[in-house]
Amino acid sequence: MAKASDSLEYKTIAKQQLRRLDDGSIELCSVKRDIASCEQPLQLVLHYVDFNVPAGKHVWLEQELALLMRTPGDDKALVLGFLFTQGIIAKVADIESLDFSEPNTVEIRLAETVAVDFEQLQRHFPSHSGCGICGQSQLKQLGLSYPAFEGGEAWLVANELFTAPERLRELQLQFQSTGGCHGVGLLNLEPLGHFAFTLVAEDVGRHNALDKVIGNIFENATPVEHTVLVFSGRVSFELVQKAVVAGISVILSIGAPSDLAIATAQQFNMTLIGFIRDGQANVYHDAGRLTGVAQNTADKEQKA
Repeated sequence: MAKASDSLEYKTIAKQQLRRLDDGSIELCSVKRDIASCEQPLQLVLHYVDFNVPAGKHVWLEQELALLMRTPGDDKALVLGFLFTQGIIAKVADIESLDFSEPNTVEIRLAETVAVDFEQLQRHFPSHSGCGICGQSQLKQLGLSYPAFEGGEAWLVANELFTAPERLRELQLQFQSTGGCHGVGLLNLEPLGHFAFTLVAEDVGRHNALDKVIGNIFENATPVEHTVLVFSGRVSFELVQKAVVAGISVILSIGAPSDLAIATAQQFNMTLIGFIRDGQANVYHDAGRLTGVAQNTADKEQKA
């Protein structure tokens, strides 16, 4: 069973605990030491060939691609997952080199055969939660680039899902120490219908944690046919978008999905389950992949 990386950085901090006493008074405790998840920038600098010059000329361009606020550790997987889910690369061979020699910077040199339309890339860059117009535009673009998942097969053992959040939490080493990071795990269907976590990643950013998981999948050509992405928090459009690109059709979350996340799951025929806790969960789209489920008797009578 995979555990989250123990190479993630953290910082020693000072804190004072504020607490209410039984008599209603408030007490400020003395200063104590604690640890916090580390958050630092990672500048992605892209080097690629300019295909817009006359034939015979060979011109390399350099552009600052993105600045990711991340928890240091698993940076290679983070970069690979980010480049793949943004459509910049399609295979590992599309990257000639990754240079992490400068602190908090990665110099990405693409293979000479990889064409990059930087202006188009910026127009369709993933917008973070809050930009509804941008999200709708990206959803349309996503539909032009990727087909919907096929359905019809019931392979998702419902009883296995209810233990997934707790099992993910047990594998989140950084969260256990700091309580300050998101976790994403990849559940894989094993013989006899059981599921096991084969990948777990953590980061202060939930999208970064997902990119780390997808980067590992991408680098190692991990099969994803019968896998589930498990999130420790809510689900936004960009997370479902990345799952579509990675070819993963099932998402399970402790928190709630946004309306655009649900719309994306519907468009791509994904199974989206949220608010899983205390033996209950909400299926927002496509329960057809679930097995081992009986329909509620009261629901049957109401439909009749």
